[in-house]
Amino acid sequence: MRRGALGLIGASALLAATAVSLAACPNGGNGIGSSCNSNGDCSSPLQCVADTCVPLCQRAPECGEGYTCTAAGQCRVATGQAGDPCTGQAQCAAGLSCQLAGSATGSDGLLLASCVRDNTGARVLPDAAACGSDADCRDGTCALGRCMDLCASTLDCPEDQACKEVPRVEADGAMFRACIPAAGTMQFDIALSSPQETVLLPIPESAQSVSVVMSIDDATQLVAARRVVAPDSTEVFDDAGDPFLTPVRTFPNFGQSVLQMPSTPDTPLEPGAYQVEIASLRGPNVIGSATPHATVLVKLDTSATLDMHFYFLDLGDHPCSDALDVPALNAASAATSTDFQGYLDTIVSIFNGILQPGDITYEDAPGHPDLDGLDVSNAAALLSLGAHSTGINIFVVRSLSPAGIEVFGPNPGPATLAGTPQSGIVVGLDTLCYRTWEQLGQLTAHELARYMGLYNNVEVANPGETDPIADSDTSSDNLMFSSELGSGGQYFGRSLSGEQVQILSTSPVLR
Repeated sequence: MRRGALGLIGASALLAATAVSLAACPNGGNGIGSSCNSNGDCSSPLQCVADTCVPLCQRAPECGEGYTCTAAGQCRVATGQAGDPCTGQAQCAAGLSCQLAGSATGSDGLLLASCVRDNTGARVLPDAAACGSDADCRDGTCALGRCMDLCASTLDCPEDQACKEVPRVEADGAMFRACIPAAGTMQFDIALSSPQETVLLPIPESAQSVSVVMSIDDATQLVAARRVVAPDSTEVFDDAGDPFLTPVRTFPNFGQSVLQMPSTPDTPLEPGAYQVEIASLRGPNVIGSATPHATVLVKLDTSATLDMHFYFLDLGDHPCSDALDVPALNAASAATSTDFQGYLDTIVSIFNGILQPGDITYEDAPGHPDLDGLDVSNAAALLSLGAHSTGINIFVVRSLSPAGIEVFGPNPGPATLAGTPQSGIVVGLDTLCYRTWEQLGQLTAHELARYMGLYNNVEVANPGETDPIADSDTSSDNLMFSSELGSGGQYFGRSLSGEQVQILSTSPVLR
């Protein structure tokens, strides 16, 4: 970060410095922190910056405020003065920041910026802090929910950040370059002020996938995305059409629903500003009275580690106790149960080569007798107990009803958000009365994949409809095949197509 981080030299020295000697000379012997007049006074490969011997730089923030870092690792004093055009923070002198100049764009299509005096005030925030508006930020740019520096290249950014194009919502989605995290998932909110509203969804250049978690405070009303238009003006979703034929799938749900993109490689995620119409509903095409909230989760890298967090409710007096190799399955016994560990191995083996197993935790969830045998109409009460924001919370209950339901969860789930009505999946242990532990592992892997954004390869409710992924088949060998209970002896398969893997591995659930 430009401020609040320890640079190579102090701020007072930076303000006093007027030049840096760049002459290369290997004869000096001064070490790091020693005084110097030129590079020749410092041991190779050190350099002399503000009269101090310091290492060569890799990024401009290492040099301190008012400096840039060259490709050769040399810190140079920034020359940009107030009013001068700039493309990155490192071009402006100390005390100035490179700020966007409005909605005008240059020949490269990017927003124009100039060096401006830093915003000041007790409430002004440094780089990377959460923000609500430009006025909150010392550098005058709030985007994707955080204060950020403009940049010309990644050399201008801290070590854990990269220079990427970002859409400017205030300029109708016009792009600019800024330092954003190089990896991980960014989270920010989009404010809505009415029960039905079209908002701009900003997608940065490096985004691999995005989830929009839409919620309302009234659980008796539905919330949904009704229309989605890509930055190139292509309509990719309209709830007036057949939801099984659209390239982006999202379904209305009571209290909370999720829009996740992409759903197929044929409709890739585009950098820029999507238009998303979000509404509360009392029924089909009947606008509700609740104002939705929207939380956006943008995955920025291709890391593919899946954390699994198991919660055990009271499984005592289980009807299928003969299938258990421990007196009672709970957080303590699960770690030592050969059966349960074999079940877990099944899940891991299905995703082998696609996802890396991450943290696996076990917790008991006592004191919920009304949820031990769960009616799925009350699933929100159970899933709200999911306290882990990384990976997926997995609740093991005695039974699920109505009869025939073996596993249950949202599709897709609210990635990285804990404590919501959809924060996890549920596994009914009474499935072991007629399934094996291995088959239960396959069922669980199927539901985990749905939580991460895959859909059934053949829709149970509409058998003539298949998923939008071009290379997936309709075979029962596919992990996403969902059969009727005991139908033809078919169970969930294990295989995934290349494009199914592509979508699965970009889920923001993964870290």
